[in-house]
Amino acid sequence: MKTDLVEIFQTIRAGVQPYATRGYTVHENSETGYDLYSEKNIETAGEKITERFFIGIYINGGVVEVKLNAEDFTSNTEELKVFSDDKIGYEISEIDDQKLSEVQTFVEIIHTHFKEKEWI
Repeated sequence: MKTDLVEIFQTIRAGVQPYATRGYTVHENSETGYDLYSEKNIETAGEKITERFFIGIYINGGVVEVKLNAEDFTSNTEELKVFSDDKIGYEISEIDDQKLSEVQTFVEIIHTHFKEKEWI
């Protein structure tokens, strides 16, 4: 069980970094924040979108926040925290292999959602 926030952040970031080669662009890469965006030009409902948030990992206070884009996506998992209208995820203060696997699975689900919507 890992409880050091920097170690938790680095562990999750290591699992997310390969997505930078799958059509996402790194916007922030610091000691306390890492996020990826899709930069595919899309037009929906007459609105042009040039970048779309995919995932962000941030050390914030006493937790590591893992935020994922939940636009046009619904989840019934009560464990997920709602950060905003289109961002859901986790607040993590300790992590084990099971929790890490859960986070990685959810990231892959959102990635699949992005592919289906042709956002990447």
